Amino acid sequence: MAIKLDSFVRSLEADSGDAVSLSDGRAEAFRLSGMTPSIVVSPADHEALCRVLARANEAGLAVFPWGGGTGRGTGYAPFRYDVALSLERMSKAVEFLNDDLTAVVQAGMSVEDLNRLTGAAGQTAGLDPPHPETSTVGGTIIADRSGPMRVRWGKARDRVMRMKVALANGETHTYGALVMKNVTGYDMNRLLSGSWGTLAVVTELAIRLYKAPEHIGARAASFPSTDAAFKAARTLMASPLMPVWAEVVDDARIAALAPECGVALPGPVSLAASFGDFEEGMNDQLARFEEILAKEGGDDILRFGDEETARLGRALADPPGGEFSDSEAIPLRASGRLDQLPRFAKAARRAAEAGKYRLAISAHAGSGVLRCWLAPEYEESSPLGAWRVFSSFCREGRDKCKARSVHLRLDSGPDALKEQISVWGEDALEPAALQVMRNIKKTYDPKRTLSPGRFVGRT
Repeated sequence: MAIKLDSFVRSLEADSGDAVSLSDGRAEAFRLSGMTPSIVVSPADHEALCRVLARANEAGLAVFPWGGGTGRGTGYAPFRYDVALSLERMSKAVEFLNDDLTAVVQAGMSVEDLNRLTGAAGQTAGLDPPHPETSTVGGTIIADRSGPMRVRWGKARDRVMRMKVALANGETHTYGALVMKNVTGYDMNRLLSGSWGTLAVVTELAIRLYKAPEHIGARAASFPSTDAAFKAARTLMASPLMPVWAEVVDDARIAALAPECGVALPGPVSLAASFGDFEEGMNDQLARFEEILAKEGGDDILRFGDEETARLGRALADPPGGEFSDSEAIPLRASGRLDQLPRFAKAARRAAEAGKYRLAISAHAGSGVLRCWLAPEYEESSPLGAWRVFSSFCREGRDKCKARSVHLRLDSGPDALKEQISVWGEDALEPAALQVMRNIKKTYDPKRTLSPGRFVGRT
């Protein structure tokens, strides 16, 4: 392998020059599941990146695309890890079509920089992954990472109009166009969105934009239980109101939010929702939401203005800090229908009790996603026991068809735990579905060059 790596480096140095930056001194910063790459490669443009992939594919080296590193803990530990392919030098805006509500950017641009670019024109991409100052646009799309604002703007993949990618062998493909209705047949953008860098490396994206609300505001109320808060959230979502985000958080998450954003929500369980519009329209929606909160038994209703709402929304997208960000903490995710959220919350509490963990819960109450974080309470805390209780109770009492509508994922956690469970919840999939995924991987990346072993079924 050392000979292959040396040949790979010399070939890049010979024909790429300044277009490719090579470094072995920064490898520790790109550590993944206890493994360190032999070299970090930073191409300056799409053509240079294609040359890197072609050389690595020929040499049989394993390449991991790297954006901001915010998703490094997700997925299985890799089988091999030779080259970290950093997109840090590909972070520019290519074209901003203000009148067409479209931004064309390189994949290495941070989400915060994209928001700054579009916000100056009164527009938004509606992307809200964790840590937007670090998360890249390409990484957010390729992982299909959606935050609380998914209820208003849709999933991250819904924003992609055109995608330029490099396959594992260095071939270039462009999918989609700068118009929404542009093709028939397979939607390749949706196939690649959520593939976590295992099928191709995205280098450039055309992102659909929206008119940003002139004003935003939020209301929050306390409820005695998550069941009561979720019931109120379902009433909200059944109404004509259009929240930007709607979150149910428990007492532990409330306690973590206060120092993160300077906003104190009422407990023990809080339902908070944000609305955006011109001032009169926003105030009307907020008033009607207050009526729903009061009717559903909410107490201690709090009102937040533009600045507080923006800070709160950003903090809700990020995971909690402190003990819940410890390397031994376990972040779990369950998604399904809105009426399944109470079951997911009960599953999280049972998992915490069984594994001897402290628990924090935050749920996207308008899109059916529950996130929870388990922090070890004792040295004998059992991550495997917690996962088994969580996964079994989330799916309990359901036939096979309905069980598959529940999607579970371990967002990160100890590698020893990952070796014992289905990280992506693929144990609920039919064997035929897993085989389709393996066939797609084999077609796109027959030598398993890109992120080998990371994704569903260790593809």
